[in-house]
Amino acid sequence: MHHCSRDLTAVKIKMLGGGGPREIILGSAYLPYDDMEPPPPGELERLVTGCRADGTHLIIGCDANSHHTSWRSTNINNRGESLFNYIMANGLDIMNRGNKPTFVTSNRQEVIDIMIATVYVSNCIKDWHVTEEVSCSDHRYIRFTVTGTDRAVEVYRNPRRTNWESFRTDLSGCLSNMTDKVSNFADLEIAAKQFQEAIVLAYNENCPLTVRMSNRNISWWNQDLAERRKKVCRLFSLPKKSGNWTDYKRALTDYNKALRQAKRESWRRHCEEIEKAPECARLHKILSKDGPSAVSSIQLANGEYTTSEKGILEDLFRVHFPGSKIITEPSGGWDGLELEFPKWKGTGHLPKVLSVMKNCNELFSHFNLINPQALME
Repeated sequence: MHHCSRDLTAVKIKMLGGGGPREIILGSAYLPYDDMEPPPPGELERLVTGCRADGTHLIIGCDANSHHTSWRSTNINNRGESLFNYIMANGLDIMNRGNKPTFVTSNRQEVIDIMIATVYVSNCIKDWHVTEEVSCSDHRYIRFTVTGTDRAVEVYRNPRRTNWESFRTDLSGCLSNMTDKVSNFADLEIAAKQFQEAIVLAYNENCPLTVRMSNRNISWWNQDLAERRKKVCRLFSLPKKSGNWTDYKRALTDYNKALRQAKRESWRRHCEEIEKAPECARLHKILSKDGPSAVSSIQLANGEYTTSEKGILEDLFRVHFPGSKIITEPSGGWDGLELEFPKWKGTGHLPKVLSVMKNCNELFSHFNLINPQALME
C-alpha cells in the first residue's frame, strides 16, 4: 500500500470462499486531537478516494479524538461534526454499536474510537463490541467478525523432504513409456509434454504436501513482560472500587517502558545477527520469508545485463545448450514443416534431446535439492 504514514496504516488482505468480498483494505488511523485542520486528514481522504477508484472494500478503525452522538459520544464538538459530515458525504457506514466507552481514564470515560466501512463490507461485519479485556492502554479493545469468508489453507511441497531414490525409480518408469520417434515439430511437442508430465508426476508422488503454519512466536516477548502485564490487569479492577488510580498508572507506565525496551533490544539483536552472517547466508535470511521471486535479469558474458524475458531465455539456452541454434518461426508457420533429426548411435531413431531427457536421473543424483517442478514453470 502507498497510503501508509506515521498516523495511518493500511494493509490489503485476500480471503477465499464464502459470499463476502475477496479483497479488503484494513486501515488503522490516528486523528491528532491538536491538529489545526478539522478531520479527516488528507492521508485518510486519499485512502478512501483510492479505494473507491479501485472498487476495493474498506474497513478503518480510527482513534478519532472526535465527539458525536452518532457513535454514542456524550456530546458533539466541531471535530466530530466535520468527521461525521465527511463519512455521510462519502457513503460510509459507522459500525459502532452501543454506548460502552472506548476511552477510559481515572477521571473520564468517552467514545472517541470509531470504525467506518464501505456499505457492502459493512453488511459482513458482525458481533462488533468493546471488550472488557485489559488493554494496558487508555483505549479499550474493539472486536468484530467479518463473515462470509473462509480461511485459506496454504499448502506447499518442500524439496528437502523428497524421497529422491523413489523419485528416480518412478521417473525411469514414466520415461520408459515415452515415444522414441520424433520426425517433426508436433512429435517434439508431444515428447516434451510427456517429459514434463513425467517429472511433475514423479515429484508429486514422492514429495508430500505440507500445510504452511503461521509463526506466532514474538521474538521480543519474555516472562518479565508477561508478569508485568498480569500485574497491570490485576490492578486495573481495584480503582473502580477504591477510586485510587495511582498504583495502576505506575504499573502501566513501568510495563510500557519495559515493552518498548524489549522491542528495541530484539531489533538490535536481529540487525547484529544479519551483519555478522556471511553474505550468502544474510541474503537467504532476508528472503527466506518471502514468496517465490521471478528473475528480472541475469549478467551476460560481456558483463552487461539482460533487459527482457527473451534475453534471459536466450542466454540460458546459450549457456546450457552450447552449440545449439535458436530457430525462428517460419513465415508460413510450423504446420507441415518437417524437421530433420540425426540418428545417434545406440539410440536408433531417438533424437539426442530425448536421450538427454531419459538420463536426467544422473542430473538429480548430483543436485538432490533441486525442485523438478520448478524446471517446468
